[in-house]
Amino acid sequence: MNFIFSLLYAPFVFILLRYFDVKIISIIIFLISLIWLLLLKNKRDMATLFPLFYLAIALFAFFSDTFLVLKTIPLFIAIFYALFILLSYFQKKSYIMYFAQKISKSPIGKKEKEYIHQSTLFWFAISIINVLVHLFFYVEVNLEFWIYYSSFGWYILFGLAGGIQFVHRRYVFLRREDV
Repeated sequence: MNFIFSLLYAPFVFILLRYFDVKIISIIIFLISLIWLLLLKNKRDMATLFPLFYLAIALFAFFSDTFLVLKTIPLFIAIFYALFILLSYFQKKSYIMYFAQKISKSPIGKKEKEYIHQSTLFWFAISIINVLVHLFFYVEVNLEFWIYYSSFGWYILFGLAGGIQFVHRRYVFLRREDV
């Protein structure tokens, strides 16, 4: 659900801006977020943070009556994601390790666990690049650039980074003799 909402958020807001003012759009986002939160009522994990975040931003946008508040959501999500990756590195509970263990068909060895833990810094760097690009499009006047990057552009950035990580692991890490 987070993926779908983040993918559709920017074009949805852009289309609504053609027909409604910021207060009406804020109410619509608030109601959608409230429904989303209610659908997650049995969840106790971080999944509920996203609809709560959208609810808070919708309220703030309603009372401030400015579009820039609505435009901050993708930027704030990028910042939170970068901080989450960094925190997972320092807690030695790598977010990347979690996914690697889910998709791995065999147990992950000690050397590879170290490699994955260190690669969390690479993903943090990519997430900082993502924040900077979001920030650039946030202050950029052209809404179309913001829509494209906030909708799917950042998925392309992370997809390219995933490709780089895959190539590095396969052709550098796995070819070392001590692995």
